[in-house]
Amino acid sequence: MRSRVFPFGVFFLAGLASFGVIRDAAADDSRNYAELEKAALEGRDIGATFDLSRCLVHGANTPGPSIRGGLHLDGFMIQSDQTIAFSATRLTVRSDNTPVNGLLSFKVAPTGKIDVLSLSLNPLTYAIFHEAEFDCSMGEGVTFHW
Repeated sequence: MRSRVFPFGVFFLAGLASFGVIRDAAADDSRNYAELEKAALEGRDIGATFDLSRCLVHGANTPGPSIRGGLHLDGFMIQSDQTIAFSATRLTVRSDNTPVNGLLSFKVAPTGKIDVLSLSLNPLTYAIFHEAEFDCSMGEGVTFHW
């Protein structure tokens, strides 16, 4: 069962802001799925910025936490349902000095809906410390740059 509360993921998500360099940082909220798919298939250098407070906690009508960040897409996969999937991982340390492997996964549907999943894992056992999921949209919570 996925946690609907976001008490710990701040450390992982805040660290993602330095995960990759985002060039062409001027936001273009008018970009859509077709443009993202074309840019990805052309091998363009794509970055994403996010503001989880503009998303909803999955399964609730509650805004996400006030966490903003960005990442660089190193790879992607277009699945049979045309969803564009990509993720980022980062090794970080919690405030109690516990090491954490963080995973942030994005699934972009042709409608522009984006499912964001955040996992914090024990780097030795891969046991899940924390899990949270958010519902976002292109230009509303997640913006792509290229």
